[in-house]
Amino acid sequence: MIERADVSADELIINTDIACSRTGKTREPVGRMIQSPVVTAELKKLFRHSSHYLAGILISLGLGFVSFPIFTRVFSVSDYGTIDLVAKVLLLLTALSKMGLQQSALRFYDGRLFSSDQSAARRYYSTMFYGMALTATSVMMVFWLALGFAPKSLIDRSLAALLFLISSLILVRALTSLLWVFVRVQEKTRLYSVFTATTKVSTLAVICLFIPWLGRSVRTYYSGTIVVEVGVVIILSAMLLRGCLVDLHGFDMTLFRTGLTFGLPLIFYELASITLDAGDRVLVRHYLGGDALGYYSVAYGMSDYVNNVLIVPINLALAPIYMRLWTTEGQESTSEFLSRGLDLFFMASAGILAVVMTTSHDAVIVFASSKYRGADALIPILVAGLLIYTSHAFLSAGLMIHKDTFTMAKLLAYSALLNIGLNCVLLPRIGLQAAALATFLSYLFCIVLLRRASCRLLPLKIDLRALGKYVFAAVVAWYAASHVELGPPVADLAGRFALTLMLYGGLLYLMDSRVRALPGYLFGPRRHPANVDNEELAATPGSES
Repeated sequence: MIERADVSADELIINTDIACSRTGKTREPVGRMIQSPVVTAELKKLFRHSSHYLAGILISLGLGFVSFPIFTRVFSVSDYGTIDLVAKVLLLLTALSKMGLQQSALRFYDGRLFSSDQSAARRYYSTMFYGMALTATSVMMVFWLALGFAPKSLIDRSLAALLFLISSLILVRALTSLLWVFVRVQEKTRLYSVFTATTKVSTLAVICLFIPWLGRSVRTYYSGTIVVEVGVVIILSAMLLRGCLVDLHGFDMTLFRTGLTFGLPLIFYELASITLDAGDRVLVRHYLGGDALGYYSVAYGMSDYVNNVLIVPINLALAPIYMRLWTTEGQESTSEFLSRGLDLFFMASAGILAVVMTTSHDAVIVFASSKYRGADALIPILVAGLLIYTSHAFLSAGLMIHKDTFTMAKLLAYSALLNIGLNCVLLPRIGLQAAALATFLSYLFCIVLLRRASCRLLPLKIDLRALGKYVFAAVVAWYAASHVELGPPVADLAGRFALTLMLYGGLLYLMDSRVRALPGYLFGPRRHPANVDNEELAATPGSES
């Protein structure tokens, strides 16, 4: 639901007419006249919604900083690697079970229609919910059959029993992903934060309760996870689908087929994305063994924690906004919105990378324990690769808007093949560092391909001058802070973290007038778009200096 402060296109036309009648000027074409004010309003909405999502993510990350040291100390290095490997297998199966329907649910939501037509809303929610349940159950049953007939030489009994246990999460996580889409399209951003934090706390508590009963094993970890996630699905379904929104009689086979048609190419996109992200786990275990997989899993897990600070809130908040902008305001406003958002993303990414380069060594010792010493060398490379890939939320928007999901899937498949090839060639020769390097190069290759394909449909501007300032400030902050030594790893971690942020922010504040104007731009009073000065907007990040 759109808040009252955000006006519609029709209201903008009316208010522009009123302003023109007062000044005696003629109203200019709508697309040109309202471009910057609308983009400003939507950027503030993106920031506001992202902050709601980010609150939940930060709480979750904070809890992760509690659970991560516990799990790395409770489980052996090899078991921790197995937990991560099984998680990636589950991720692959869940992606297959969704059949891209979660993306179809996002693309085919029509809030204006559903608010006035209850039957249309019931048809949408019923079709998506029962359709997801059908596809996920089918994949789960096929997986059961595959486990039953798999030869012992391929999957031993203990691993098969573990995979059979976690297979119930295929249905649970497929439905959860759809319910999160419902949260996003209904713009219940605070609800996401509450459930993200609650789920994390509950999972940690239940696993810790199960350890004295079931022992320190991978089975204990996933038993606790299943209990919590089943409960989350039940509660979320009851909250989001009230008022008979889900009814078996409301299932529409035509809409289901349309959703599959749109979503099927995205299966290959998602599978290629998961392979790109997780394919190296199998290869690391094959070439270097279980302990090496444990080191790599810790490094990748910590890198992923850092990346989630940006990618989760951006991904959750961005797509609904640019889809609506495209529908109501057209290409020019959508392109400007994404270009400015991308510039802000680059600014944040450079600062995050500087912090990671300065603190990774101490962070591994503090959070994972000294038995994972050496994993810190992988983290800056992995974070750089993940941040590069995160920019796809902006750079692939044109492909998403034009429903060219086949191209997205194809380009990710090329990048996944490159990742696997690099790992096969480099792992036996240079060791674990090869996996991080292959991840970085394949993500960079992927983003270059996605930008080239997407910008043909929706051009985005990248301010190279501003990007150069971000890189310079990040390098100076990293170099200065990395030479600070306060003694214990905890003190070094806190001191270097704070100093890097202060130096990075201070340098940008001195070098770039746009950065000095940023707080007022994001947090300033919401004025009516018709009264916003276009010259003032031109001074915001993403525009020319």
